[in-house]
Formats: sequence, structure tokens, C-alpha cells
Amino acid sequence: MTLRTLERVAHDLRSALSDLEPERLSGPDASRLLEVFAEIEKLAAAGKLLSARRVESSNVWRKKGHRSAAAHIATATGTGLGPAINALEAARQLRRLPATDEALRDGRLSETQVKEIAGAAILQPEAERELVEAAEKQPLNVLKLRCSRVKATGRDQNASYASIRRGRYLRNWTDGDGAVRFDARLTPDEGARLLAAVTARADQLAVEAKRSGLAEPLKALAADALVGLACGGVRTGAPGRRGTGGPGGRGRGPTTMVHVRVDHQALVRGRVGRGEICEIPGIGPIPVEVARRLAVDSILSVLVTKGVDVAAVAHVGRTIPASVRRALHERDPVCVVPGCGLAEGLEIDHVEPFGQGGETVLSNLVRLCHWHHYLKTHQRHRLEATEDGWRWISPDDSRARGFALEPSG
Repeated sequence: MTLRTLERVAHDLRSALSDLEPERLSGPDASRLLEVFAEIEKLAAAGKLLSARRVESSNVWRKKGHRSAAAHIATATGTGLGPAINALEAARQLRRLPATDEALRDGRLSETQVKEIAGAAILQPEAERELVEAAEKQPLNVLKLRCSRVKATGRDQNASYASIRRGRYLRNWTDGDGAVRFDARLTPDEGARLLAAVTARADQLAVEAKRSGLAEPLKALAADALVGLACGGVRTGAPGRRGTGGPGGRGRGPTTMVHVRVDHQALVRGRVGRGEICEIPGIGPIPVEVARRLAVDSILSVLVTKGVDVAAVAHVGRTIPASVRRALHERDPVCVVPGCGLAEGLEIDHVEPFGQGGETVLSNLVRLCHWHHYLKTHQRHRLEATEDGWRWISPDDSRARGFALEPSG
């Protein structure tokens, strides 16, 4: 493949786009066209990463007057310096990651997926092929979770934690509209405690707002909660109106709890091994030493697993007990519908409806986002179990999409 050939490909693509009238396409054709362009985008990303590596090694960036290879790449691609630096780092790592390199050249991975895989597989090369396969089946946020777990076993977690601690900060600025904005960097446990407190208070404010007839988005209430927790008292709704501070009195927030999930062997050993987990769900891995410290905190709950088959957890009745609920949260960190990947506001659903004889057993329970829960309950969509996950089937679609979710891998 020569440079001239690729230039012709770019010319042909430009011509095709100039003639494209998407409004004249049928829905299925538009969907297929989207898939084709997604494939083209992945292939283009592969070429960009591979050529970027040569741009750096050839020093052509110096001759063009750039301060660095990353600066040259940022200018050529119309991106920021940060993304260009990350892309160049991933391009370097590809030399040592043959499975990732092959999948990238084949158009099976996006640039974002490659960056995630490379950052983890360079620390644990034996996990590379598994991560590549996961990227082709699972949503990006699940891939990021798996990569973070691989990184946790491939580096000194205590040193990483200490580095985050040393680099903690809270910054603020005023944007163009005059609004005050914040950016913070915290350790996972401190961030989890803050988020748990804000979320609990925001949920309380949502109840108060509903009683008052106010329609406020949860993100807005979370902002109110943060201000209230920091300053005392919480303003909600229209200017001049404040929340009551909850049943416990003005300005008093609800009790919060942060959950930590850690494998028993890792807890005893003092560090995580291959395939083991020590993390705050929804936040990410933490050092075992931190988990031990948090275990004695009265507002934290540590779930220690010791080879328990969560699939065996069951309950007679519709109400889902804490043991089953914990196992379900462990198994389904995101909506199980293929390609969805939402992790917030998930709802528990009986795959086989309880009213039709479905049991309250883990194998018959899933976590769905509100939209997919609605489709399954009211629009005749359904889930079918497969050997490694779930298959989502729409009422007018004979094709089924499979999705394997393996959060503990």
C-alpha cells in the first residue's frame, strides 16, 4: 500500500461524502452506513497511530518547526496537546503488543480502546489478548474497568496511591458565562466518600423537591447538595428557597456508606494477585492497605469474597434481600443490554417475571437502565441468557445481539 494509493482513497471518500444525501436513505441503510464509517474511522485511527510513531522517530517535526512530535501531531490532527501525547505513547507501546497491533490494523479497535488496552497490557502482557477480545464485545466503560484491574495487579498500588495523594488538588475558575467551575483530583477512597455524601443528600433533596412540586434534574440537586454539605443548609429550586435539611434537622445530611469489594486472599496477602479485585465499585481499584484501613471506618462497608459462587444466591419471594442485591451489583456493574454500558440509575428486573413464576434467584435477575427496563416491561423486548452473558431481542427483530459481561476478569 503506497502513499499515493491512500491519497486516492481519501479523494474517493471525499467525493462520496460530497454526493451523500442522508435524508434519502432508509433507516436500515443509514444504520449500515454508520457502521461503515465507524470502520473507516477505526482504520484511519490505525494509520494515524502508526504514522505518528514514524513522525517521532524521523525527527521530521523538528524540520517543520514544532517543539515536539506531539505538538506536530496535535497540529496535523486538530486535537489538543494532551490527546496527542497519549496517542504517541500508545503508538510506542504497540511495538510490544502484537495482538493489539493486529486488531488495530484490522479495524477492530478504536483509538480510545487501543489507548486503554495499551496502558494496561504494557504492565501485564499476558492479559493483552483477553483485553482485545473484551474490547470487541463490551462497552467502553466495562473495558476501562477491566483495564484498571489489570493495571492494579501490574504496578505498585501503594506507590500509585501515594502519588495521587501527593498530587491532590481543587481548582476553580469562572467560565465565559460567569459560572464558577471546579476541577479536583482525589484519592479513590476520598473521592468515593465525597460522592457518597453528595449522592445521599441529592437523593434526599429530590424527595423534598417532589413534595414541593419542583422538577429539578438530579445533577442540579447534586450541585445543591455539594454546596449545602460544604456551607451548611441547601438551596433548592427558585432563588430564596432552601431545603429543610432533612428529617434530622436543618443542614444535617443523611448517613452515607461507601462499599469496598475485596477478595479474601488479597486481603490476607496484602496485595492483589492475577484475577483478584480490591476496589470501590463505580470508582476503581484501591490498595489492599487502604481497604484494611477503611474496614474499621463506621461509614464504610467492606464486602469480602472467599470463593463464593454468587450464582447460588437465591431468595423465596419478590423482595430482593441484601445478600442477593450485593451479588447482583457485583455481577452487573452496568446495564446488561448489549452495547448499553450505562452504570448510573440501574433498576433490578426479573428476567422471567415474578408474576409468571420467575424466581428471585441471581440467574433470573439483571440490572437494566431505566430505558431498557421500560422496553422490556412495556414494549415486549426480552432478554435471553447465553453461555457467557445475555442476548437482547426486540419484538420486530429476529436477529439477536449477544453480550458477555465479565466484570471480574
